[in-house]
Amino acid sequence: MLLQKIQDRTDKELLELLRQDDSEAFEVIYKKYFNRLYGHAFKMLRDKAVCKDIVQEIFVQLWAKRHTQDIQALDAYLNAITRFQVFKTIRSSRVHEDLFDSEHELPVCCNTENNVTEKEISMVLSSGVAQLPEKCQAIFTMSRMQHLSTKEIALKLAIAPKTVENQLTIALRKLRVNFADFLPALILVIHYSLRQF
Repeated sequence: MLLQKIQDRTDKELLELLRQDDSEAFEVIYKKYFNRLYGHAFKMLRDKAVCKDIVQEIFVQLWAKRHTQDIQALDAYLNAITRFQVFKTIRSSRVHEDLFDSEHELPVCCNTENNVTEKEISMVLSSGVAQLPEKCQAIFTMSRMQHLSTKEIALKLAIAPKTVENQLTIALRKLRVNFADFLPALILVIHYSLRQF
């Protein structure tokens, strides 16, 4: 079978070929998803070498377990595994500061390893934000929920941009201190959860 024909196959067909040890099907999957998964990981970790290693390992395991894994939707499976591996990396490297300050959308991980559900995490985060001083809470919410820039918040509240930055720093510091046990999970859901308040 020519590679060009394999490239036209659906994910379901490619998975079936993969189970039959078709290395060309694996190559098509790799080329189709590598950059996408790398991009997802990089948004969260912002470390090229680590992200490349994560995605490479995902594909190594995909090939190694091609006969035993029952994958129904390849796209969803690869995305979920990427989020899980990123979360494990966060847990092991403790790269909390950079991630908390990230302006990127952070997807929710499929498994927190602490048996903490997404709902529980959202409740904890909501409670933490509610405990912030009124001004600090308002600025934090505008920044993370309404996605306003520092300049936009400053104009809206008639305060200096530097004041906005200081208040955001205070908010993040208080959340880190008060909810240290939940921190890795909170990092991953902070943008998502704030939308549900």
